[in-house]
Amino acid sequence: MQWIFMLIGLVLGWTLDESFYEAGIGALLGLGIGQAIRLSKLATQAQQQAAQLETTQKALIALGERLRQLEVPTPMSPVIVETPVPEPTPVAKAPELVWELPAELAPVAMVAEPSQPLPDDVWAPAPTPRPPQEPAAPRGPNLIERAISGARNWLFGGNTVLRVGVVLLFLGLAFLLRYATEGMVVPIELRYAAVAAAALGLLGLGWWLRLRNSNYGLMLQGTGIAVLYLTVFAAMRLHPLIDPGAALGLLVAVTVFSAILAITQDALGLACAAALGGFAAPILTSTGAGNHVALFSYFALLNAGILAIAWFKAWRLLNLIGFVGTFGIGFAWGLRSYTPELLWSTEPFLILFFLMYLAIGLLFARRKLLEMGDAPEGRDALLRWSAAKGDYVDGSLLFGPPLVGFGLQFALVQHLEFAAAFSALGLGIIYMGLARLLSGGRALLLTETCLALGVIFASLAIPLGLDARWTAAAWAVEGAGIFWLGLRQQRPLARAFGLLLQLGSALAFLSELRIGEYSLLDGAPLGALLLGAALLFSFAQLRKASAEQAADWERKGLPVLACLGLSFLYLLAPLLLLTQGTAISWAIAGLATLFIGLRIGSRTFLFTAFAVQLLGGALFLLRLQGGEGAAVFSAGWTGLLTASLIGLALIGGMLLAARDDMVRNDVRLLRGLSVVLLAGLVLINLAVLFVLPWESASGVWAASGLLIIWLSLYLQQRVSFVFGLLLQLIGGGSFLLAVPDLLGPLTAEGLRPLAHSGFWTPMVLGLAAMVGAWRLQREPHAPVFAVLKLQRLSDLLLVWGAAWWTLALGGEVLRFIAQELLGSFLLGLAAFSVAIWALLAARLRWASLGVLCTLLMPAAGVALLVSAHTYYHPAAQYGWLAWLAVFVVHFISLRRLAPVVPARMLSIAHVLGCWMLIGVLALELRYGLLRLSAEYNAWRWLGWAILPSLYLVLAAAPRTWPWPVSAYPREYRVLAALPLAVLMLGWFWLANTFSDGTANPLPYVPLLNPLDLGLLFALLGIYLWSRSVAPQRGPRAELAAQGVAGLSLFAFFTALVMRTAHHWGGVPFQLDALLESMLVQAGLSIVWTLIALGLMIGGHLRHRREVWLIGATLIAVVVAKLFFVELSNRGGLARIVSFIGVGGLLLVVGYFAPLPPKRAEPVVETEGASS
Repeated sequence: MQWIFMLIGLVLGWTLDESFYEAGIGALLGLGIGQAIRLSKLATQAQQQAAQLETTQKALIALGERLRQLEVPTPMSPVIVETPVPEPTPVAKAPELVWELPAELAPVAMVAEPSQPLPDDVWAPAPTPRPPQEPAAPRGPNLIERAISGARNWLFGGNTVLRVGVVLLFLGLAFLLRYATEGMVVPIELRYAAVAAAALGLLGLGWWLRLRNSNYGLMLQGTGIAVLYLTVFAAMRLHPLIDPGAALGLLVAVTVFSAILAITQDALGLACAAALGGFAAPILTSTGAGNHVALFSYFALLNAGILAIAWFKAWRLLNLIGFVGTFGIGFAWGLRSYTPELLWSTEPFLILFFLMYLAIGLLFARRKLLEMGDAPEGRDALLRWSAAKGDYVDGSLLFGPPLVGFGLQFALVQHLEFAAAFSALGLGIIYMGLARLLSGGRALLLTETCLALGVIFASLAIPLGLDARWTAAAWAVEGAGIFWLGLRQQRPLARAFGLLLQLGSALAFLSELRIGEYSLLDGAPLGALLLGAALLFSFAQLRKASAEQAADWERKGLPVLACLGLSFLYLLAPLLLLTQGTAISWAIAGLATLFIGLRIGSRTFLFTAFAVQLLGGALFLLRLQGGEGAAVFSAGWTGLLTASLIGLALIGGMLLAARDDMVRNDVRLLRGLSVVLLAGLVLINLAVLFVLPWESASGVWAASGLLIIWLSLYLQQRVSFVFGLLLQLIGGGSFLLAVPDLLGPLTAEGLRPLAHSGFWTPMVLGLAAMVGAWRLQREPHAPVFAVLKLQRLSDLLLVWGAAWWTLALGGEVLRFIAQELLGSFLLGLAAFSVAIWALLAARLRWASLGVLCTLLMPAAGVALLVSAHTYYHPAAQYGWLAWLAVFVVHFISLRRLAPVVPARMLSIAHVLGCWMLIGVLALELRYGLLRLSAEYNAWRWLGWAILPSLYLVLAAAPRTWPWPVSAYPREYRVLAALPLAVLMLGWFWLANTFSDGTANPLPYVPLLNPLDLGLLFALLGIYLWSRSVAPQRGPRAELAAQGVAGLSLFAFFTALVMRTAHHWGGVPFQLDALLESMLVQAGLSIVWTLIALGLMIGGHLRHRREVWLIGATLIAVVVAKLFFVELSNRGGLARIVSFIGVGGLLLVVGYFAPLPPKRAEPVVETEGASS
């Protein structure tokens, strides 16, 4: 049936907006609905098959029990057991005993029967005992598997010829109605009557064939119904032959007739089609001035029919269509037309629809339970059985009516005070009463769900009737109580709801928090106290609960409960105090939490204690203000005391925790203590900022940091060593914060280079860091510093010192060198620094400093970016000298540092040097080509590609080159060439796409102009290099190289056609104009066809199946382009004729087209005697 809905959507979309887009959207929507119906059928069949498999499995168990009873020897015949070899005659007759059971074994067979008669009341528990071991039902296919299976069955299964014929028939009828006025002499009424008669004929033929071939008959009936819907709709909208009222009556009649056919033949597809038509009828016939009472009364009749069908059939999809149609259309009407004056004429219908679909959901469960076997007696076993058989509960109809219904109810009564609250309370009472009625029956899962819905809606009445403060307090207490009762009664669902209720109370409380005027936050301290107490109460109850009372997932939430409870208690401070008082309170509260956590043995309390203390310090620092005098901050001695108090609290808490055995045995807590100690030391040292300026503090921190590092290495103290490192960083950071104030007066006249504090301060920082790095790399690996990895710290200090060195020298260049000479001096500075470092690294055998020397090329790249502009060429302004010095220092330092620097870093440095050399030369060549033309044309594109392409060609050559290529062939032939090949490939596609080929003063000649020659040369270099390295990567790499080259050639010839049309045909070189030009389209078709023919002929001659298939694919693309592009420029009749012609051509090609060449199979040689 899915294709019927696809056709309906296709034609409706076409008739609404005469466009392929709308028709495609309609077809996709119809196909989706049809696929949903088919998937529903497949799900029903899968459930039936699972039930049959379960019955068969039980029967096999009973049969096995019979065999075991027969094969067990009786104690009265010991002679048979002692017989070593049984006689053949009894063995041959043994299987016959299975089918002829003795009288005493008959009751065993009765016990092993797979099913019992169903009880009269399906809601009551079955009296049969629980089986000892129930076999697990086989797993059915999931949604994705069913969707894939349904799509595959629809495409390849069934009578495909019939489906295609029906599709063509439906489309022919649709076009007959659409083009009824174009040159036709038959009266329009007669044509509509003929189409309707054809639909009735399809219905009659389908009804007549229903007993012989049900699927065939249903397909014809569905087609007839679709044509009837189409005919009535077209007669109303396209040609006003009937008014909307009559059309509504006809659509309703078709809907009723379809429903009767569906029920009679047990056809869900027809029932869904009838329901969709019934709900679509008022939409299609609406004029915008309808009566909502009549509309909802009509929906009530439709839903009454669905309710009646639900008594006999468990058709879930039909129920969903009714639910979505009723509430969806009702929601759309409410958005457009509802006003508060219409409440009392709308409210009864909403209540009626809610009760109807509540009843439909219960009837669905009843029908499903009638189809199931017996249930166990025990409550736990019954709950497991009910959860395992959960398919009797329709989640959409169980949760949909209350959620959607309450949402609509809220929209209806939101203008009335407390109406929403009482509505939620009423819903809660309804579902709790329903749970009470269903309790004790087999539908235990349904009972639990209804009870949960009742409690949820009853709880929802609280925030709807009261404000957030009372809501948070009530929900917190209620959630804690429900959680406690859930623990006592061992009800996981109740415990989960209690936790969710407490979470909701927390969110409600947090939503009311605001920035306070007399306190840090404005809110209700009572709510925070109740929330914290409730969460900590739940934490305490769950912590002392036994393993049988709480699940594993609940115990995993203990840290969350503790953190949330403590956090809401901590909120009391900002709700009552300002920033400074909050920070101090949190520091003291952290100490109290730490003490309690140590007493009860809770790691969560410890982590929370340290976190709130750190948060207090961070809060205090974030609310600081700058000082007006010499000090950095304005708090003065008060800030000094507060920061010191928080720091001392952190250190005191760390000392208190370090004495506990639990902390000493926990590695994570010990690491946390180290962090807390460092934070305390940082806060204490930051206290000096309240009385000293940045410059003084930075000097103090840098000096003390270096001294602490040196003494820590001597005294083997790890924590103080780390703090010394932090002081080094803080000292540098404080200087950076003071840079704007320092650099201001340095730009004035009268200053001399290298003779001011702006140079010497960073230089001293850099030298100190580099000396510290040298000291660390000489220190033996003491056990106390094994975790810190001194070598890595040495490397970090080296980088830190080099950065300050660069800042000091680079700042001088930026201050005192003219702008036009800036790039050259920066390059000279980089070469000078690397030369000194290389000498020191080679003399001291310092590998890390040698690695630092390999960064000359990245530094040169930064200098190049600083100096780059549109007409930049590297040789200007003594640039040739600077670049010469850079490359000389780079390659000499690499050769001298080869024994010191790791091989990997040397490899990277050689690759970077190669790239930089090619880039600088390419920039110089580009500048020379730019002088040929002032316009942005092909010459600018070529400047980037000639040298890299030439390098790729040379790298692919097999000859031997001198040092460094001979010493590092992999670096220069592979690693350096690979990114260049990728860049050239990207350049190829960009230039081929965006350049029109203009190369003034030369004329444009295809394949002979500079751009085309440059593109072909770049592609040649890429292909030659890829061929030289592809054999080392295997056959897949060779195929990939050929594929990339072939695709690039295809793009080249495609753009060549467009450039030729631009220069020779006058077509603007714009994508829209080129695609709209028939000259371009014809040229593309010819060129693509020639390429495809070449591929197919080459594949046939070389027996390359994949090449032939590529050519065939390209021909298919050409045909598709002719269909969608060339033919789209003709009139409507031409489109139809072209469609028929292409269809015939596809049939001819499908019959006469040769198959792709077969792969040559290896000949298997066999040895044997010749005869």
